[in-house]
Amino acid sequence: EIEKCSKDKTNHWRSIGLAKASQGKLGVVLMAGGQGTRLGSSAPKGCYNIGLPSNKSLFQLQAERLLRLQHLAAASAGKADAEVEIPWYIMTSEFTDDDTKCFFADHEFFGLKPGQVKFFQQGTMPCVTESGRIIMESASKLARAPDGNGGLYMALARSGCLEDMETRGVEVVDCYCVDNALARLGDPLFVGYCCEQGADCGARVVAKAYPEERVGVFARRAGAVQVVEYSELHPEQACGVGPDGQLLYNWGNVAMHFFTRAFLKKVAEQFERTGVYHVARKNIPSVAGTVPGVKLELFIFDAFQLADKFALLEVKRHEEFAPVKNAAGSLTDSPDTARALVLDLHRSWIQAAGGVTQEDGTSRPCVEVSPLASYAGEGLQDRARGLVFTPSGTVMENLPVQAVPPPTESPLARGVAGIVRWLKRKRE
Repeated sequence: EIEKCSKDKTNHWRSIGLAKASQGKLGVVLMAGGQGTRLGSSAPKGCYNIGLPSNKSLFQLQAERLLRLQHLAAASAGKADAEVEIPWYIMTSEFTDDDTKCFFADHEFFGLKPGQVKFFQQGTMPCVTESGRIIMESASKLARAPDGNGGLYMALARSGCLEDMETRGVEVVDCYCVDNALARLGDPLFVGYCCEQGADCGARVVAKAYPEERVGVFARRAGAVQVVEYSELHPEQACGVGPDGQLLYNWGNVAMHFFTRAFLKKVAEQFERTGVYHVARKNIPSVAGTVPGVKLELFIFDAFQLADKFALLEVKRHEEFAPVKNAAGSLTDSPDTARALVLDLHRSWIQAAGGVTQEDGTSRPCVEVSPLASYAGEGLQDRARGLVFTPSGTVMENLPVQAVPPPTESPLARGVAGIVRWLKRKRE
């Protein structure tokens, strides 16, 4: 558990990860094949704006975190920012590939070099009926569906991305999903931890919010680390506790993984030969109309049992996990809940840096810290100390901060400042 680790230890792991990045040995893989259908959008999910003050999309937030990480890695090695480049491999699908590429081009790759962003498509499998007959989408075309997030391994190999990693000298990768608004892509602390452990595969995990949370959990099965789906756990197992009073199955899988390049290659080769597909029963569009059928999927965690050494690191949920899966207005995993988690975290960064967040009795200050200004709360002291942030909203970019100056000790000055704030609220 990272919360129980000393600052010296976490700084040590972070320095290892930053060294990997500065030496060109770290890559980042993004799984972004899904559309925002449940969010009310047909666009790729990464294009979605969760309603932050900056109105940045998930893609932009993540691209800017990568830019900030490059800056931190360069600074740690005494290099110029331009000397450090972390390649970003983005897995799309046939439904999102064109739109994703256009979105990045239209936004000039959000400041990244176009050559460091590699798009590759997830594979597909034919859809079949319960009796095993192939479903036809049209008279001359098979009905097909994405082959699951476990298709990542073969897609990396087939697309030439693994070869590209080898050419660049990438040794390890951090892998995550696009629908996490707090994803710390390329997290140097996690990367450094896995490298020091000598792991070829690893995962960041979070403690379950409650025993029956619908999330897969990590467990040992037949001696190997695997993910057990929540539907496989009996309620008594899900709620079971050990001698220490902690849940026996408490480490939730939130799709934040570490792989060595060698492990990715090994799994791709094995899945090509002996991949085991899972059955997903869905309604399938066909030439005869929508029919009940079966989609065949691979799961990314099916490969974990192939690891020679697996590393798990429990991170703080409120710092690294803000899922965006359900429509606005939903009670969980919605743009609203994700936005609140992001702003709560950023407010805590401002307070830790010496800034003052001032409430007006009805709402809390709405402070968004751009990824260009801070990756994980660092570097804010000189810019936030002594400033007062009000509920009117502030976006802290990589520029001087606009904020209300702190009141002096003079009663007159405090009164004037109060009148100014009141007039500002009236105008708004």
